[in-house]
Amino acid sequence: MLEFLYMQHFVSSSFEVAPRYTNLRPVKIKGSNIICSASDTLLGIQVAIKKIYQPFARSDLCQRAYLELKQLKLLKHENIAGLQDAFLSFGGNLYLISQHQGMTLDQCLASSTLQQYARVFFYQLLRGLKYLHSANIVHCDLKPSSILITRGCDLQITGLDHSRIHGERVTIDHVYDNANQCYQAPELMLDAQTYHPAMDMWAAGCVLAEMINGCPLFSEERCTNQLYAIIKLLGYAPGDLMDGLSSGNIIGYLKSLPARDWKPLRKHISTSDNEALDLLEQLLDFDPAIRYPATQALEHVYVSLYYDLADELTSDKTWSVADLDYAEWPVNDWKTLILSEIVDHHELRNGRQQPAECSN
Repeated sequence: MLEFLYMQHFVSSSFEVAPRYTNLRPVKIKGSNIICSASDTLLGIQVAIKKIYQPFARSDLCQRAYLELKQLKLLKHENIAGLQDAFLSFGGNLYLISQHQGMTLDQCLASSTLQQYARVFFYQLLRGLKYLHSANIVHCDLKPSSILITRGCDLQITGLDHSRIHGERVTIDHVYDNANQCYQAPELMLDAQTYHPAMDMWAAGCVLAEMINGCPLFSEERCTNQLYAIIKLLGYAPGDLMDGLSSGNIIGYLKSLPARDWKPLRKHISTSDNEALDLLEQLLDFDPAIRYPATQALEHVYVSLYYDLADELTSDKTWSVADLDYAEWPVNDWKTLILSEIVDHHELRNGRQQPAECSN
């Protein structure tokens, strides 16, 4: 704690970090929560520092902060940006630090076409998603700005702050809190009850289409506009999906739309690569039960040049909705648990002990 001597102020927040972190630049600000890029002068690398503002204000905030910390700590895969460091400041804020090498995919797309790199990038994205989904974690906010590309063309998935556990109930505020709804799966706007990995696979399909097209497949900001854009592209959802809707507002909205005929996806993608088009059709399917999972997408001929089952790892840790059963714990108990996780991470990083047994 004694090294937290450096404070920098931004528009709506301030940062308390060790002097080793310099050149702080805000890259995402939402209320009092903020993510900055910075230089780690001790290790000579670029990092992302996320400030979670006052996580001990309520038990549910404690739980979310703990889950994010625990996930970043346990997810160890070269295509997922893991935890570099974590600490609590004197002000009671939680800081999570991860490597942030290279450029985000949206920055790459803004400067050049990526069609020639799409296969190798998408293979790595699928590889990271396979690992993530094997841990029963759904990213829920996959988009070009949450994907890092290094100078060596290595890809890392970031932005797990919106992640949810497979089977966790969908909350309306979480759906509308997502600032990039043009990558959201249609079932999130069609009364989905729980989160599932197929939602990430839809987003992955949107990312692949954008790498090929050079622009987003969808560009709507409002949820209803996004749903209409999907219907214009794919036609109406299958009848069994429509029959399962319970929201009167959604049913009324869909009935108000003009009739739309299905058009082949290839009409909307500027490529003659039939392998890419076929994979996109498997990912951008209205029905999440039919949509390719990451394991199946990795076997597709589009990425067959890079496919190596022995090198496509799965997680040793599997999360479940039972890990959410502690939301009513007292705040002080949560604080003790989070502090113990931080201490454990520091001891592991410094090589003073064997890996501790996972506990939730």
